[in-house]
Amino acid sequence: MTFTGETEQKIIRAATEVFLQRGKDGARMQDIADRAGINKALLHYYFRSKDRLYEKVFETTVKSVFDEFLNAILETEDPVLFIKGFIENYIDALSRRPEMIRFIIWEIDQGGEQIGRMIQSIFSERGFSEIPIPLKIQQAIGRGQIRQVDPIQLTLSLIGMCLHPFLAERILEKLFPAISVTSPGFLEARKKEVFDLVWKGIRPEGEP
Repeated sequence: MTFTGETEQKIIRAATEVFLQRGKDGARMQDIADRAGINKALLHYYFRSKDRLYEKVFETTVKSVFDEFLNAILETEDPVLFIKGFIENYIDALSRRPEMIRFIIWEIDQGGEQIGRMIQSIFSERGFSEIPIPLKIQQAIGRGQIRQVDPIQLTLSLIGMCLHPFLAERILEKLFPAISVTSPGFLEARKKEVFDLVWKGIRPEGEP
């Protein structure tokens, strides 16, 4: 039998929809086959089990976001451009992949080992032995472009402030009915507020 990338992608898209609707435990292979418009035997030929299919869907979803995450790390020595570019690109990447948030929450609930291995693999494929943001921050500190801070703590703050509204979307929209986390207006405002807060905290004395 000849495999085609088109057929595999069709299966992955269908499986993503079903897993998101029903969760891993509630999803059935027959439902995924029906959604993909193929028979169940063909689905099993491509992916021997639901666990294997779920792993492929999870890998595809997470890899797409982390590829964009790494693309958001601009090659510049200007800390303003670097931080602003990272915030804007990372928030845009998260808003384009809302399904990733649910998959990550499920995986963390299971201990997070799979996503940990996957992230390490993604960084390794890009030639990084570790997340490069703290290194960029340390270099900016060395050039006197930002004040002395803990690079890892600043990295955690950047990632957390961008990620949190997506993780807590349902709660936030209950608490603050006027906002819609995925609306263009909120996203643009969030980018500005995160940058302003971070930059005012790390800029050198005398910098505007």
